[in-house]
Parts: sequence; structure tokens; C-alpha cells
Amino acid sequence: MTFKHSSVSLIIQSVLLAVTPLTGLLLWLLESPPMLFYLLGALYIFQVGRLIYTVRKTNRELAKFIQSFGFGDTTIHFSTRDKDASFQDLFRAFNQVVEAFRQLKLDKEKEYLFFENALKKLGVAIIVVNEHGNVMMTNDALLQLLDFKYIHRLDKLNTLKPGLADELMQLQPHQQHLVELMVNNRLLQIALTSVLMKQETKVLRLIAFQDIRSEIEQKELESWQKLIRVLTHEVINSLSPVNLISAGLKQRFENNTQPLVMEVDEQQEIMEALDAMHNRSKGLTQFVESYRSMTGLKSVQTTHCNIQQLLSRIQTLFAASATDANCVISIECPTNLSYNIDEKLIEQVLINLVKNGLEALNKADSNMAMVAKMNGRNLQLSVRDNGKGIPHDEINKVCVPFYTTRQGGNGIGLALSRQVMRLHGGQLKVDSKEGQGTVVSLLFGV
Repeated sequence: MTFKHSSVSLIIQSVLLAVTPLTGLLLWLLESPPMLFYLLGALYIFQVGRLIYTVRKTNRELAKFIQSFGFGDTTIHFSTRDKDASFQDLFRAFNQVVEAFRQLKLDKEKEYLFFENALKKLGVAIIVVNEHGNVMMTNDALLQLLDFKYIHRLDKLNTLKPGLADELMQLQPHQQHLVELMVNNRLLQIALTSVLMKQETKVLRLIAFQDIRSEIEQKELESWQKLIRVLTHEVINSLSPVNLISAGLKQRFENNTQPLVMEVDEQQEIMEALDAMHNRSKGLTQFVESYRSMTGLKSVQTTHCNIQQLLSRIQTLFAASATDANCVISIECPTNLSYNIDEKLIEQVLINLVKNGLEALNKADSNMAMVAKMNGRNLQLSVRDNGKGIPHDEINKVCVPFYTTRQGGNGIGLALSRQVMRLHGGQLKVDSKEGQGTVVSLLFGV
């Protein structure tokens, strides 16, 4: 058993210290020779000295053992070949504890090195800083992205953008923040995300840098391609009849060398041709005006709005149209629900959605519902109909400016509605199943 020898040794010494005075008393009563008293006294002094030596050595070795833990020293070793057998078990136990501590520390270091190497080789640029802005770790991707050889302080990033270090330290966990940085005459569009970690009593902040410029450029290119296709289609459709009519009129006048004398029928025909050209150019002008209305919307003016009253106004506005379409428009809204929105813009958005829904109805038992509810602290407005729905391959196109499948439509309504929702810090979501109906939702605060 551990400390067996040490315990037996202490017991023996304690017993001897107790028995020696009793022995001396017995010898005195028996009037033994003085020499025995001297020998007994020397033995007693030796026992006391031995006990003091044992206690001091135990305290000294124990202090040495504790200090090694205090300084994290796992190289210390206690000799198990001590002359005093009572200390051999004690030192053996010390060595077992030190070895266990050494293995635990080694496992921790291996784990730390594994994660450190994983972060360093990770393709996402990462920096780890403490609460004082001291850089604890960076990986190769970050140094390569920002073209630095090393970073000791977060303040060094201020050379790329003034105040960037403060922005990073104030970044909320799991919140995404976009910044533009100029590195070696290259414009980087960086998405920043932050995670807080605790290491014992220290709070560390892990910040990930991801260059999304290529993704943004790809999306911009796709948007431009869609827009150009729609613009080209619309402009060609408008100009083709104008070119044909103008070419016909030009040919008619060029073929007449004599002063032109027109009959009433010819005058009427020319007037109709000019009227068609005028209407087509007017339509093209309206198309351009619609485009300008989209690009001109830059901000919103939010006020406290009673949602139930807003939906009631929309219901009243479309009462006659709903009757003509054999449709019932209902409202599902909690009493006295209110929210901060730009009431005029959201009203216009709801008018567009209800109008689109009525035009999509083709059933005798048609119905439509305007639904308002709170998702946590955020408002959700939805317009739901049981119309013909939208084909699956067209769902992703309905919000593209000028894209429309409806005769006479200009493709502005949903695109403008989506821009209004973006200015409100929300989004517009379209869910539809062909032949079953469509739900268009306005999600605020997401």
C-alpha cells in the first residue's frame, strides 16, 4: 500500500518516544545504574532528532512536489532508491502523479497543436485576438490575403482601413459585417464574422475574413445579363414596328416625284401609322420611366403603423375588383397589431401583391387572404391566393426587373417590392405551387 513504510516508521518512532520516558521512570524506581539513564537519554535524543529529520524531509519533498505543479514542471523526478525505505513509497507515488500530469499536459499540447495546425492550413483567413487587441494567432490564409508577414497587434490592420481594429473588436458574435479593403491596389470585399471563446480566465475573439468579391462579381454579372436580356427584348419589341412603319412611309414619299396629293383614305392610313409610332415610342418612354422609378428609391421613412387598419384599407380598395373576380378577400391579423414601417411604400407593395393575386385567379371559388403575424419581435405580412400559381422554373425570375409573363405587364411590381423590403432591412419571399396558389411574404427584420 502507498505510504505503508512511511506510516509504519512514524508509528514505531511515536511508540518509542512514548515508551522511552516510561522506561526511564521504571529504571529510576528500580535504582538502576546511572549508565543506563545516560544510554536511555541518548536514545531519546536520537529518536527526537530522527522524527524532526523525517518531518523536515517530508515537508521539503512535499514543497518541492507542489512547487513543480505550480510552475508546470513535469520533468521533476523523485528517486525511489532512497536509503530510508519509509520515503520510497512516497516518492513512487509522487512520480506517478507527475507522470499523469505530464501525460495530461502532453495530450493538451497535442490537442492545441492539432487545432492550431488545422486553423493555419484552413482556406478561410482567421485571426485570434485577446480583449486587449493582442494577436494570439493568425493563419497563412490571412497573411496572404492581407499581404502581411506577421501581425502582433490588431491595430496594424488600421493601415488597410482607418478604424478597422475597433470595428473588429466591436463585431458581435455570429454577426456578418462587410468591409472593403485596398491591398496592393486590389479592392477586396471582405465578409467578417466573429466568435468569442474562453480560455481559462481569458476571453479570445476569433475573426474570420472571407473575400467574397468574386462571388459578388459573379452575381452582378448574372444580374446584368438578365437585365440586358430583358431590356434588349423590350426595346427591340418597341422599335421593330416603328422601323417598319417609318420605312414604309419613307418609301412611299420617295417614290413620288410629283407633289404628293393624298386621298382621304391615304391620309387616314398615314395618320394611323404615325399614331402607332407615337404610341410605341410613348410605351418605350413609360418603360424607361419605370426603370428610373426603381433606381430612384433610396430610403424609407418609418412611422408607427396600425397594421390592421392598413390591411382594412387595402381590402376596401379592392372590394369592387374582388366582387368582379368572384373572390373573397379576408384579413387575418391580431387586434391592434402595430409596427414601424414606411406606411406609404408598404401600402403600395400590398396593392401590387393583391392586384397580382386577383389577376392570377381563375376559379369560381377563388379566395385571397392578407395575413399579419409576429415572428418573435419581427413582423411578417403575407398575401395568399388559390390561383393558378407560378411554374417552378419561373419562381427565381419573378423578382427580376421587367420580367413578366402577363400580357401588358411591365415586370416592375415585385422587383420594386423587393427593393422596398431591402430598405426596411427585410426580404420578400415567394412560395408557389402551380395549380394550387401563391404566397408572397414580406419578412421584416431578417
